[in-house]
Amino acid sequence: MDRRQFIGTAAAAAASLTLPASAGAQELPAGPVRMVVGFAAGGSTDAMARLIGERLSQRIGRGVIIENNAGASGRLAAEQVKKAAPDGSTVLVGNIGLVVLAPVTFKNLSYDVFADFEPVVRAADFQLAVAASKQTGAMDLTGFIEWLKKNPDKANIAVPLQASLSHLTGLRFVEAADAKVEMVIFRGMALAMQDVLAGRLSGAVATVADFSEQHRAGTLKVMAVSGAKRSPALPDVPTFTEAGVKGFESNGWNGYLLPKGTPQSIVELYNREISAIVASPEMAQRYEQLGFVAPEANTPAQFAAAIKAGMEAWRPLVAAAGLQQ
Repeated sequence: MDRRQFIGTAAAAAASLTLPASAGAQELPAGPVRMVVGFAAGGSTDAMARLIGERLSQRIGRGVIIENNAGASGRLAAEQVKKAAPDGSTVLVGNIGLVVLAPVTFKNLSYDVFADFEPVVRAADFQLAVAASKQTGAMDLTGFIEWLKKNPDKANIAVPLQASLSHLTGLRFVEAADAKVEMVIFRGMALAMQDVLAGRLSGAVATVADFSEQHRAGTLKVMAVSGAKRSPALPDVPTFTEAGVKGFESNGWNGYLLPKGTPQSIVELYNREISAIVASPEMAQRYEQLGFVAPEANTPAQFAAAIKAGMEAWRPLVAAAGLQQ
């Protein structure tokens, strides 16, 4: 455990001593709960896990350790939790890429979402966005699409990571725009942003959080965001639907899963407690800072159904784009 993990765990454990444990928490084994995050410390998924972990510790009367097992886009973390004891002591912090997209992309994946895990709760949504470089001169989504059609030799859009939600959203956007566009894949948005801001790329597709600072500074323009509602972080930006393009009503998300065979009472305990944390007014403000929005309350069964529906929705696009490995 690194120093940052220890401090967070110690603080949470101390706070938990001042509050009575939630009903049902006595079913958990003694000792701390490990929340395994498949990404490096400091990212948005890690930050969300730490916010929820601290508050969960207070509610269940257990210390919560955030354990970062980064690698293979989160798949190493999934393998770790798959093998953990199904007693509620180890929790996977998963996202749509790990839980939905990886299973429809990798033919020999080392885990099966429904055979190896118990879906618990969808805990944070994040919106995708299309942004255009200032050099295009586009003022709205319609104008950007027109520019892409008129400039096929310059039409290129950056996306972070192959077969990521941003990549697939970019493919879906190009299809909806009916334009000839080169998709340029980077290993993250930091390098891609340099080329977009310099005008070497005409635009990009990524999360709202990736673009919000530059949009507010006026160095690029976010044209539309996914979801049924506008982003709290960018209230001036329309949704795709408002901009006249349908098919982008869903968002990306982060959620929690437990090893298969975990007692249903423990699954329901985590669902209840994490849902209460996410619904608190305090978390709404913190989520906005991280580029998240709170999803509608959902049961384990509803979360499982959403995972299945997501696989069915994205599998045809992954196959048509030749992205299966």
